[in-house]
Amino acid sequence: MVDLEQFFREHGIDVFSEVGLDALSIDDQSSIREFFPDALSVIVFGKEVPMDVYRMPGGEKTRGMFQIAESVEQAALNLTRLFFAEQSTARPVPLLFPIRIVEGRLMGLVRLKQIAEAGGLGSIGKSTLLLTPQFGPRVILGGVVTSRPAQKTGGFKRPESSLCTGCERCIRACPGHAIGGDGVDAFRCQSLSAWIPGCLVPAAKWMLRRALLLRFVGPLVPWIARYAAMPCSMCVTECPVCVTDTEKGKLSDPGHYV
Repeated sequence: MVDLEQFFREHGIDVFSEVGLDALSIDDQSSIREFFPDALSVIVFGKEVPMDVYRMPGGEKTRGMFQIAESVEQAALNLTRLFFAEQSTARPVPLLFPIRIVEGRLMGLVRLKQIAEAGGLGSIGKSTLLLTPQFGPRVILGGVVTSRPAQKTGGFKRPESSLCTGCERCIRACPGHAIGGDGVDAFRCQSLSAWIPGCLVPAAKWMLRRALLLRFVGPLVPWIARYAAMPCSMCVTECPVCVTDTEKGKLSDPGHYV
């Protein structure tokens, strides 16, 4: 039997939970089974992005986050291999690509934030980011879909109420006005619009709906992400959850990119 607690401790993962499909919405159950027909549970886990990473210039910050994302992705791959070694089946959730468009919104093949919320790791804020009790929104999530029933949960106790204060700082701080009452328009986010100008958004949406094209583009995405510059992360750094005034002051110092 895979010991998740020991595995994640060895891989430097900060929080995790194993969630049965019956704890998820019908839409999430459907998309998970489309992704992995034998699915019975999802193991979702996260690793903290240290505050120091957000103090780095854009390019360095992106590379720092990508290094953390790579370690999360490697943990997912290693966990999948471990399940197969024990004669179970599993499939890691892609971290960056492919993605899908639902009602005009970008989302992953498996909605890890919603699964993490169902598993008690935190709650989703107005920014649509997962807010965890210890790290706020500073967590990169990974996941593995398995064919075994949910065995055990770990990480934090489910919050009794939403961790989002409703202050709407993330909405007011967003320079691209990407966050609204109906969610986030990813194509207006400056970290994406720097690569996909508004005039190219219709073409990008068209491409994202074509599975064959995604197959060719997919291998390029991690390479692009590694060397891209993330010009904005205001939705994270303006969130008051688990971010002290002292830390916010450091993040807002002239010469630092947020």
